[in-house]
Amino acid sequence: MRKILLLTVNTLKVTFRKKGNFVIYLILPIIGIFASIGLYANTGTSTVHIGIANKDRGVLSADMIESFRRIENFKLKDVDVEEADKLLLDGSISCLVVFPEGFSDSFAAGLPKKVEIVSLKGKDTTAWIETSVKLYAENLYNLARAAGGKKDVFDKLYEGFSNKGLKLRVDKVDDQANNRLMTIQTLGFLIMFVMLGTGMTSELILREKRNRTYFRICSSPVSSKTYIFANVIASILIVMVQIFITLMVMRWGLRVNTYVPDWQMFIILGCFGLVAIGIGTMIVAFSTSSYQVSTLSTLVITPMCMLSGCYWPVEYMPDIMQKISWFMPPRWALDMVDKLQKGTAFGEVMMNLVVMLAFAAAFFAISAYKFGTSDDIRKFV
Repeated sequence: MRKILLLTVNTLKVTFRKKGNFVIYLILPIIGIFASIGLYANTGTSTVHIGIANKDRGVLSADMIESFRRIENFKLKDVDVEEADKLLLDGSISCLVVFPEGFSDSFAAGLPKKVEIVSLKGKDTTAWIETSVKLYAENLYNLARAAGGKKDVFDKLYEGFSNKGLKLRVDKVDDQANNRLMTIQTLGFLIMFVMLGTGMTSELILREKRNRTYFRICSSPVSSKTYIFANVIASILIVMVQIFITLMVMRWGLRVNTYVPDWQMFIILGCFGLVAIGIGTMIVAFSTSSYQVSTLSTLVITPMCMLSGCYWPVEYMPDIMQKISWFMPPRWALDMVDKLQKGTAFGEVMMNLVVMLAFAAAFFAISAYKFGTSDDIRKFV
């Protein structure tokens, strides 16, 4: 035990002998938090500029357009279909809503025509207007079914529907979805820095291989497993302090609401810290040069963070990539946070912790075996 303690203290001293390591381990994660907050600071509800091409000129289309004008975040502009493409391309309008000719009469006849919605920005822009059109059209369709295809009956029903008036109360609520997404991406940056940091701690093994200190230690009563265990303990201490400071800055410094109790967040990130240490140690174990360590770290950490959703929401990726992401340890950590944010009990997502601990155990076992069987005492380049 005394040998492990001495080796752990020595690892910490050597690691923080360079003042720049304080910046890497403690300042860079905080910078990542600011970057993530900056990315989502201006997101939220904004004005949608809608182009209206009304070929119908009937009562129903006019009333529907008027109902859109009363929506706070819609700004309507009458346009011709011929100039719509130009307006969409230069960004003057976010989407185009086209009412086909005979739209009003089609409802009265019981064969409603569809409203066409065109956008270059995808569902994020058109979702709101599509919902509004769908709700209004469903009301008209129900009236048409009740009228049985008789225009005079439909006109009377629609007159009563219009005169009755629909009272709408609007309440503003906090956009928790945006805050939760920001939290997930902030943790993604933290996970990336944790993985990079643990790799740097494991780099001490490389330096001691290079100057042959590692082999002198292993030729003494200290075994390679004891040496690696001490390095792992030092890495755990650094990661725990790193996570604690980052969470405190998020909670008390920047007032970021993660929607997850701090102790649960600490446990999740702590478990992933073990995984990151295992990955860093395994990379060192299978490397025969500093160049290989640098290359393997890049090839392992960057794709792993990308596929796991550390840089962007995993829902943005194709289905096949989402399935592959479950083989990446960070995905299990982020998925656990996401479920807790949605109200899932901590006990119901314990499987995520079990999977992460299984990853860590596998990486440590492979590393210990590789170090224990290595008999290469050549100079480490």
